[in-house]
Amino acid sequence: MNPIGFRVARPSPPGPPPTLRYLAEQAVGIDAECRDCRHRVVLGFERFLGRYGDLPFPDFARLMKCSACGKVDVRLSWPSRA
Repeated sequence: MNPIGFRVARPSPPGPPPTLRYLAEQAVGIDAECRDCRHRVVLGFERFLGRYGDLPFPDFARLMKCSACGKVDVRLSWPSRA
């Protein structure tokens, strides 16, 4: 895990980091958990597309904060494969 708490559940392909739009198209979610109070939420990217569009995910992850204390670990929540 890097200093901002960004973890990827599967290896990233070579090239630029994925954008919010790409991740929304892949039905990937955001799994965010507070480092201190352990508040946890899984969100979809769709709600952020209007504001952030094609922002690379690592840049977006740095913007996320816990609503209670401001500290958060962010992971990608990939859809399960049947």
